[in-house]
Amino acid sequence: MSRYICQLITIQLVLFSLLMPFSAKAGEGFERLDNFFEGLGSLRANFEQTVIDASAFSIEKSGGVLIMQRPDKFLWDYQRPYQQAIIADGKKIYIYDADLEQVTVKVMQKSMGDTPMLLLSSGGALADSFVITEMGEESGLEWLQLKPRAQQSNFSMMRLAFDKNTLRIMELVDSFDQTTRLQFSEVKRNPKIDSALFRFVAPPGVDVIEELP
Repeated sequence: MSRYICQLITIQLVLFSLLMPFSAKAGEGFERLDNFFEGLGSLRANFEQTVIDASAFSIEKSGGVLIMQRPDKFLWDYQRPYQQAIIADGKKIYIYDADLEQVTVKVMQKSMGDTPMLLLSSGGALADSFVITEMGEESGLEWLQLKPRAQQSNFSMMRLAFDKNTLRIMELVDSFDQTTRLQFSEVKRNPKIDSALFRFVAPPGVDVIEELP
Protein backbone atom coordinates (compact mmCIF):
# COMPACT_ATOMS: atom_id res chain seq x y z
CA MET A 1 0.00 0.00 0.00
CA SER A 2 1.39 3.43 -0.89
CA ARG A 3 2.48 5.87 1.75
CA TYR A 4 -0.39 8.16 0.72
CA ILE A 5 -3.10 5.58 1.40
CA CYS A 6 -1.48 4.44 4.66
CA GLN A 7 -1.32 8.01 5.90
CA LEU A 8 -4.84 8.74 4.71
CA ILE A 9 -6.28 5.81 6.66
CA THR A 10 -4.36 6.95 9.72
CA ILE A 11 -5.58 10.51 9.30
CA GLN A 12 -9.18 9.44 8.88
CA LEU A 13 -8.99 7.42 12.05
CA VAL A 14 -7.41 10.22 14.06
CA LEU A 15 -9.83 12.84 12.76
CA PHE A 16 -13.00 11.04 13.65
CA SER A 17 -11.65 9.68 16.91
CA LEU A 18 -11.14 13.28 17.94
CA LEU A 19 -14.61 14.37 16.87
CA MET A 20 -16.69 11.36 17.87
CA PRO A 21 -18.13 11.37 21.41
CA PHE A 22 -17.41 8.37 23.60
CA SER A 23 -20.39 6.95 25.45
CA ALA A 24 -18.68 4.69 27.94
CA LYS A 25 -18.17 5.56 31.61
CA ALA A 26 -15.57 3.94 33.80
CA GLY A 27 -12.32 4.96 35.46
CA GLU A 28 -9.68 7.65 35.08
CA GLY A 29 -8.98 6.89 31.42
CA PHE A 30 -12.58 7.40 30.34
CA GLU A 31 -12.88 10.50 32.50
CA ARG A 32 -9.89 12.14 30.81
CA LEU A 33 -11.19 11.12 27.40
CA ASP A 34 -14.66 12.55 28.06
CA ASN A 35 -13.25 15.79 29.45
CA PHE A 36 -11.12 16.32 26.37
CA PHE A 37 -13.80 15.57 23.79
CA GLU A 38 -16.61 17.48 25.48
CA GLY A 39 -17.35 20.60 23.44
CA LEU A 40 -14.52 19.94 20.97
CA GLY A 41 -15.19 21.86 17.74
CA SER A 42 -11.70 22.50 16.37
CA LEU A 43 -8.14 21.49 17.08
CA ARG A 44 -4.61 22.53 16.22
CA ALA A 45 -1.52 20.49 17.15
CA ASN A 46 1.96 19.56 16.09
CA PHE A 47 2.49 15.86 15.43
CA GLU A 48 5.32 13.37 15.12
CA GLN A 49 4.45 10.19 13.21
CA THR A 50 6.51 7.03 13.54
CA VAL A 51 5.87 3.75 11.72
CA ILE A 52 7.19 0.70 13.59
CA ASP A 53 7.37 -2.79 12.09
CA ALA A 54 6.48 -6.05 13.83
CA SER A 55 10.04 -6.43 15.17
CA ALA A 56 9.78 -3.00 16.90
CA PHE A 57 12.10 -1.38 14.36
CA SER A 58 11.29 2.19 13.31
CA ILE A 59 10.97 2.27 9.52
CA GLU A 60 9.61 5.75 8.86
CA LYS A 61 9.39 9.07 10.66
CA SER A 62 7.57 12.23 9.65
CA GLY A 63 6.00 15.26 11.24
CA GLY A 64 4.09 18.46 10.77
CA VAL A 65 0.94 20.30 11.81
CA LEU A 66 -2.65 19.11 12.15
CA ILE A 67 -5.61 21.50 11.92
CA MET A 68 -9.20 20.25 12.20
CA GLN A 69 -12.63 21.82 12.25
CA ARG A 70 -15.92 20.10 12.87
CA PRO A 71 -17.60 18.81 10.81
CA ASP A 72 -15.43 16.95 8.30
CA LYS A 73 -12.69 19.49 7.62
CA PHE A 74 -9.00 18.97 8.24
CA LEU A 75 -5.49 19.79 7.10
CA TRP A 76 -2.55 17.51 7.72
CA ASP A 77 0.55 19.45 6.71
CA TYR A 78 3.49 17.05 6.52
CA GLN A 79 6.62 19.20 6.69
CA ARG A 80 9.35 16.61 7.09
CA PRO A 81 11.07 14.61 5.71
CA TYR A 82 9.03 15.55 2.61
CA GLN A 83 6.30 18.09 1.94
CA GLN A 84 2.79 16.75 1.59
CA ALA A 85 -0.59 18.22 2.43
CA ILE A 86 -3.81 16.26 2.92
CA ILE A 87 -6.86 18.51 2.96
CA ALA A 88 -10.56 17.76 3.44
CA ASP A 89 -13.14 20.45 2.70
CA GLY A 90 -16.14 18.40 3.84
CA LYS A 91 -16.84 16.92 0.38
CA LYS A 92 -13.49 16.05 -1.18
CA ILE A 93 -10.04 15.03 0.00
CA TYR A 94 -6.95 16.46 -1.72
CA ILE A 95 -3.60 14.68 -1.38
CA TYR A 96 -0.91 17.08 -2.57
CA ASP A 97 2.70 15.99 -2.97
CA ALA A 98 4.90 19.02 -3.58
CA ASP A 99 7.95 16.97 -4.61
CA LEU A 100 6.02 15.01 -7.25
CA GLU A 101 4.03 18.10 -8.29
CA GLN A 102 0.89 15.98 -8.13
CA VAL A 103 -2.49 16.14 -6.39
CA THR A 104 -4.99 13.30 -6.06
CA VAL A 105 -8.63 14.21 -5.51
CA LYS A 106 -11.06 11.79 -3.85
CA VAL A 107 -14.72 12.04 -2.90
CA MET A 108 -14.79 12.07 0.87
CA GLN A 109 -17.60 9.53 1.34
CA LYS A 110 -16.15 7.21 -1.29
CA SER A 111 -12.71 7.47 0.28
CA MET A 112 -14.07 6.12 3.54
CA GLY A 113 -14.68 2.70 2.02
CA ASP A 114 -14.30 0.17 4.82
CA THR A 115 -11.69 2.24 6.62
CA PRO A 116 -11.92 3.14 10.32
CA MET A 117 -13.36 6.49 9.26
CA LEU A 118 -16.59 4.77 8.24
CA LEU A 119 -16.86 3.06 11.60
CA LEU A 120 -16.12 6.17 13.60
CA SER A 121 -18.36 8.51 11.61
CA SER A 122 -21.37 6.21 11.52
CA GLY A 123 -23.31 8.33 13.99
CA GLY A 124 -23.67 5.64 16.63
CA ALA A 125 -21.89 5.29 19.92
CA LEU A 126 -18.24 4.36 19.58
CA ALA A 127 -18.78 1.39 21.88
CA ASP A 128 -21.11 -0.07 19.23
CA SER A 129 -18.16 -0.42 16.86
CA PHE A 130 -15.32 -1.06 19.29
CA VAL A 131 -14.57 -3.02 22.43
CA ILE A 132 -13.06 -0.36 24.69
CA THR A 133 -10.75 -1.33 27.54
CA GLU A 134 -8.88 0.81 30.04
CA MET A 135 -5.20 -0.15 30.11
CA GLY A 136 -4.23 1.89 33.16
CA GLU A 137 -1.51 4.45 33.78
CA GLU A 138 1.98 4.38 32.32
CA SER A 139 4.56 7.19 32.52
CA GLY A 140 1.91 9.66 33.63
CA LEU A 141 -0.50 8.85 30.80
CA GLU A 142 -3.83 7.03 31.00
CA TRP A 143 -4.22 4.48 28.16
CA LEU A 144 -7.30 3.09 26.44
CA GLN A 145 -7.44 0.23 23.94
CA LEU A 146 -10.06 0.02 21.20
CA LYS A 147 -10.59 -3.17 19.19
CA PRO A 148 -12.99 -3.18 16.22
CA ARG A 149 -16.00 -5.44 16.57
CA ALA A 150 -16.17 -6.00 12.80
CA GLN A 151 -14.52 -9.18 11.50
CA GLN A 152 -12.89 -7.32 8.61
CA SER A 153 -11.06 -4.11 9.38
CA ASN A 154 -7.97 -2.23 8.20
CA PHE A 155 -6.48 -2.32 11.69
CA SER A 156 -6.48 -4.71 14.63
CA MET A 157 -6.50 -2.20 17.44
CA MET A 158 -6.08 1.44 18.41
CA ARG A 159 -4.56 2.82 21.61
CA LEU A 160 -5.11 6.32 22.99
CA ALA A 161 -3.06 7.99 25.73
CA PHE A 162 -4.13 11.09 27.68
CA ASP A 163 -2.42 13.28 30.22
CA LYS A 164 -4.57 15.31 32.61
CA ASN A 165 -5.41 17.86 29.93
CA THR A 166 -5.25 16.43 26.43
CA LEU A 167 -4.68 13.58 23.98
CA ARG A 168 -0.94 12.93 23.68
CA ILE A 169 -0.48 9.66 21.79
CA MET A 170 -2.45 7.57 19.34
CA GLU A 171 -1.21 4.18 18.14
CA LEU A 172 -2.74 2.17 15.31
CA VAL A 173 -1.82 -1.50 14.89
CA ASP A 174 -2.61 -3.12 11.54
CA SER A 175 -3.13 -6.79 10.68
CA PHE A 176 0.61 -7.19 9.98
CA ASP A 177 1.49 -5.95 13.49
CA GLN A 178 2.84 -2.72 12.05
CA THR A 179 2.23 0.21 14.38
CA THR A 180 1.70 3.84 13.40
CA ARG A 181 2.34 6.11 16.38
CA LEU A 182 1.17 9.71 16.40
CA GLN A 183 2.50 11.89 19.22
CA PHE A 184 0.88 15.30 19.69
CA SER A 185 2.34 18.49 21.17
CA GLU A 186 1.26 22.12 21.54
CA VAL A 187 -2.37 20.98 21.39
CA LYS A 188 -4.89 23.83 21.22
CA ARG A 189 -8.60 23.15 21.66
CA ASN A 190 -11.16 25.20 19.77
CA PRO A 191 -8.82 27.79 18.25
CA LYS A 192 -10.20 30.25 15.72
CA ILE A 193 -9.47 28.80 12.29
CA ASP A 194 -9.53 30.48 8.89
CA SER A 195 -11.84 28.40 6.67
CA ALA A 196 -9.58 29.20 3.70
CA LEU A 197 -7.13 26.62 5.06
CA PHE A 198 -9.51 23.89 3.88
CA ARG A 199 -9.86 25.20 0.31
CA PHE A 200 -7.30 23.72 -2.04
CA VAL A 201 -6.37 25.19 -5.41
CA ALA A 202 -3.75 23.28 -7.39
CA PRO A 203 -0.64 25.38 -8.16
CA PRO A 204 0.15 25.98 -11.86
CA GLY A 205 1.81 23.00 -13.54
CA VAL A 206 0.69 20.45 -10.98
CA ASP A 207 -0.82 17.20 -12.30
CA VAL A 208 -4.36 16.63 -11.01
CA ILE A 209 -5.56 13.04 -10.70
CA GLU A 210 -9.27 12.83 -9.96
CA GLU A 211 -10.65 9.63 -8.47
CA LEU A 212 -14.27 10.74 -8.68
CA PRO A 213 -17.52 8.86 -9.48
